[in-house]
Amino acid sequence: MPEKSVCWPDDPDYLDGKTEIELPPEHFTKVFWDTDILDLDDKDLSDTIIGTEQVFQVRFRVELRGRLWRCITGDWLFDVGFTSIGPGPSFYLSSLLPGNPNFGYPGWRGCDTLCIERIVEVPPGTIQIEGDTEVFETAAKVELRCCDGHIAVAGYEALEEYQFFRGA
Repeated sequence: MPEKSVCWPDDPDYLDGKTEIELPPEHFTKVFWDTDILDLDDKDLSDTIIGTEQVFQVRFRVELRGRLWRCITGDWLFDVGFTSIGPGPSFYLSSLLPGNPNFGYPGWRGCDTLCIERIVEVPPGTIQIEGDTEVFETAAKVELRCCDGHIAVAGYEALEEYQFFRGA
């Protein structure tokens, strides 16, 4: 028996059921995702030792390829999780900077852009540590939420371990 239509459950012309249209993801909907934590006070921007009193940035990038993205809209959400290697607390960076709009791209429309870059500047003193140094395992996450709130795209990127120290 053909599967009934969700949109037109009582339509007598919906006799044959529905046909699935398979779209190769590599041709129509590729997604590339990258996040970097940038130590602005160091010549080597990828340095993984940062002073708690230094400003640093987190750069989120999404590159979308394929024709279907031009027809899609939604809200992008970004974050970085910090898991303490030791006795300190774990947290999401957005919880320390709750008003920062660059943790997302609300109302994104693919017909406007397929290249998304958001930079979160982290002010001095944002990362609190209990001792003189603390090491964190970090990972970035990305979500594309549809207008009804469900997640259409989700991903993560394991970053590196970062050590924060008092001073500097």
